[in-house]
Amino acid sequence: MAQRLGCRPSQLLDASASLVPFGLPWSARWALARADWRTYPDRSSQHLRVLLAGLHQLDPAMVLPGNGAAELFTWAARDAAAGGLSLLPQPGFADYGRALRSWGGAVRPVALPLQWEDAFPQPLPELGSGDVLWITNPHNPTGQLWSRASLEPLLDRYRLVICDEAFLPLVPGGERQSLIPLVAEHSNLVVIRSLTKLYGIAGVRLGYAVAGPERLSRWSRWRDPWPINAAATALAGALLEKPQAYQRWCRRVQRWCRVEARWMATQLEALPVLTPLPTSANYLLVRAEQSLLPLRERLEQRHRVLLRDCRSFEGLGERWLRIGLQSRAGNRRILRALRAELLQ
Repeated sequence: MAQRLGCRPSQLLDASASLVPFGLPWSARWALARADWRTYPDRSSQHLRVLLAGLHQLDPAMVLPGNGAAELFTWAARDAAAGGLSLLPQPGFADYGRALRSWGGAVRPVALPLQWEDAFPQPLPELGSGDVLWITNPHNPTGQLWSRASLEPLLDRYRLVICDEAFLPLVPGGERQSLIPLVAEHSNLVVIRSLTKLYGIAGVRLGYAVAGPERLSRWSRWRDPWPINAAATALAGALLEKPQAYQRWCRRVQRWCRVEARWMATQLEALPVLTPLPTSANYLLVRAEQSLLPLRERLEQRHRVLLRDCRSFEGLGERWLRIGLQSRAGNRRILRALRAELLQ
């Protein structure tokens, strides 16, 4: 985008991605600088598995680090394709479909209502019959937080439930709705998490799956050797070695998410054309009665502000944008750009 606009990448405000706006702790930066680049990393990532398992009080055999959540979706999709018909709530994250197509999996899109209350958590709407269910909590791109009480009965209904909790650690009170505590009793449940969103490290590619040991052992046999490189291993080790520091970081992120989501929604409601929808997450879905593509393009060209075009989400289209929350200064910059274009 910077190349197309003739500017430096640093001049862009990228609100199309939903990442925390905080810099990494210095301990993590120092660990990255001291990473062992010469030695092959541990193929089993055992130390990282122990650290991740400790966060959730699990057996390390129930945790599998991945080269981002995307890699883990690929292996989950292989199981899903073998398990039968996958239900994909729409609008939804396109990578589930990508992963299923890799294995020729059968898919049935299921439409979600595009209006909802602002009280979270909420019950997941009825989704119909199928063999495998893919759910995102909080949902992407809507920001709806589903209640664990409404999700748990699904484990008796579907042969396999794949729950993407990539954004859940950012949500105030979100951990109370996590399905991770149910994995030990339900072999048909897979929960996938990401450290990318929580720490703003999209370039590192680091996620993890929580599932039964037999399933994860099978995935390990399928994947390429050394999926977690030395940089990711060193960085994750520094970020996770002290559970109390991890919890403090999560609380900081959740305070930011709660405050900025409310403030940004209030500011957007005062603008013409745009209607922000309630969210529990660090992104806001915005709709209009007309195409928002011209507005998005003007924001890019005139203000160097990037918002997420929602045409890649099945069930949405040109009348929708997703705004990733920024620092207060970044959010003010987005609002100045929107006011300049909508109030002129």
